[in-house]
Amino acid sequence: TIPRHVEAAVLTALEKLPADRFATAAEFADALKDRSYTSAAAQEATPAAAARRRRPSPVTVALAGVAVAATAAALWGWLRPVPAPPLTQFALALRSAEALAPPGAGGGARVAVSPDGRAIVYTGPGEGAPRLWLRRLDQLAGTPITGTEGAASPFFSPDGRRIGFIKGGATVRIASLDGAPTVTLTDKANSTGGDWSDDDWVYFEVDSGVARLRPSGGTPELVHKIDQDKNEVGAEWPFALPGAKGILVRTRRAGQGPADYDIVAIKGPGAPRHVLTHGIYARYAAGRLFVVTAEGKLIAIPFDTDKLELSGAPVALLDGIGVRTAGFNVDFALSRTGTLVYTSGSTLGSRRPVWVTREGLASAVDASWDPQGLITNIALSLDGKQLAVELTRNGKADIWVKQLPTGPFSRITFGDTAGVRPVWSPDGRDVYFILDRSGTGVGPLLTHRADGTGVARPLVPSRADYGQIVPSRDGRWIVSRTPGNTSGSGDIFGFRLGSSDSTPVTLVASPANELFPSLSPDARWLAYTSNESGTPEVYVRPFPETATAKWQVSTAGGAQPLWAASGRELYYINGKRDLVAAEVRAGAAFAVGEQRVLFSTAPYTGGSGIPGYAATADGRRFMFTQEGEPLQESELVVAQGWLPQLQAKGAK
Repeated sequence: TIPRHVEAAVLTALEKLPADRFATAAEFADALKDRSYTSAAAQEATPAAAARRRRPSPVTVALAGVAVAATAAALWGWLRPVPAPPLTQFALALRSAEALAPPGAGGGARVAVSPDGRAIVYTGPGEGAPRLWLRRLDQLAGTPITGTEGAASPFFSPDGRRIGFIKGGATVRIASLDGAPTVTLTDKANSTGGDWSDDDWVYFEVDSGVARLRPSGGTPELVHKIDQDKNEVGAEWPFALPGAKGILVRTRRAGQGPADYDIVAIKGPGAPRHVLTHGIYARYAAGRLFVVTAEGKLIAIPFDTDKLELSGAPVALLDGIGVRTAGFNVDFALSRTGTLVYTSGSTLGSRRPVWVTREGLASAVDASWDPQGLITNIALSLDGKQLAVELTRNGKADIWVKQLPTGPFSRITFGDTAGVRPVWSPDGRDVYFILDRSGTGVGPLLTHRADGTGVARPLVPSRADYGQIVPSRDGRWIVSRTPGNTSGSGDIFGFRLGSSDSTPVTLVASPANELFPSLSPDARWLAYTSNESGTPEVYVRPFPETATAKWQVSTAGGAQPLWAASGRELYYINGKRDLVAAEVRAGAAFAVGEQRVLFSTAPYTGGSGIPGYAATADGRRFMFTQEGEPLQESELVVAQGWLPQLQAKGAK
């Protein structure tokens, strides 16, 4: 009953002389599967040959049986299926002195994993600014990486010996893990992330798309150009495919929400793009494209790196990847060996407004209120009875109005284009907002009835893009600022409402960045933030004759100035993230008296492009926004051994 080729293979394996046996176990296995295999020993074992032979003795038969049994046992050891290692996930606890930096500190992503999966680099505490820390998985503690203060979005070199990172969104730097000095690759980027390819290119974002440079520096070479004809406004998170076969990029178009962002593959400079799937973040390993969705799900799709095409059906792997900043950022890193590092517990949609007293005591605005979306910007009416918010649901931002303290919550803007950065009209009947056509928080200035009736109307004659709305309380002026450079700031202008002259009035314009304009209640003074000294500080000028004088209010960093309703205090957030109340002395000229730190704003989230807080008319309470359920910021999740599990699911 034994097939002839199996008999032949076993007899060959039992030959007395080593030269007559198989040289390797692989040859033995091939012979067992080859139905045409034969051997001299097998020919001697045929019935005709056996009839000519002398019957073997019982001892010989017994010894042969033992040999066959031993060979079979060895063969089973060689050829039996190796069980897949179990999926292992664990939270990597970090000591308080080396804890993961809070979301948003330094911007961008916060984790990277070495190509061999044995080390993690993450953004942690530093002196005055976050810096990078190295944690090897076989060690109990991490160590800071020299020269990485202010770093974000780390990425490893292919050999795992160096770390690239982004500083300030504009500078790409390289640090060595052996202690060599950190070098600047370029300060001409506009980047959230980068990557390092096998053929020694460093990829990063620029205003016009994605560029690359050699680690030795030089002139950036554009690899992917934003398609303005298709309203493309962003190309982020480049990833270099193994073997220098191209890059992956996340692209965005004007008016799109995170659920509609595209993952694109590009062979090289000038090559056509391959749109693969929707997602906010993508990486590649072991023949698969790994995509994080806007909902924080991780999916794997077979991917052909030669054709840059998907080659199979997606498989769901994990849920609960930590998606941040309205679906824009994610902490996710994947090694070539399959070690996965991420933060869990998405904060998307969990942000809530809170009241904070001058003493720093916080309480809920309405404990029973669930906005069911992400609140980015807030505006409190002058009488304190209504709250307008910028709310993102399903990737789309609109303006909503909440009746305080426990009244209804109603949407007032509709349509395909986002409504952002709301402000109340002086009489509380209308909400002013920006129609965001590009996804960058700037656009034409519009007004809409606060009760939701009617349609949106232009607030000023100009249809140009502006980034903020500041109405004077007498209804005669609208102050705004231009988008300016890539950091979202620009020069400050004013519009006279009700005037036949629709030309914007230049109020503050300089090579520096001027932002956060704020008008005093009597419209005599204009406060704003400028980095003309190299550090953002708060300044005040006479209004509208802004060229006649200037006073500096803050001395240790200052941003987001806001006037008290009485006009006798000017609030701002200093360089340590404390809320400061500066006394404004009465008189014909502007004068600042005592400046008092009220409380730290570190527990609260900032606004996007406009001041992130509001004050009641009596100045006794402030409104901020706060994440509903904070992440376990001292932990990273590490997953190992899941690639074999993925193969078991059939994603070949």
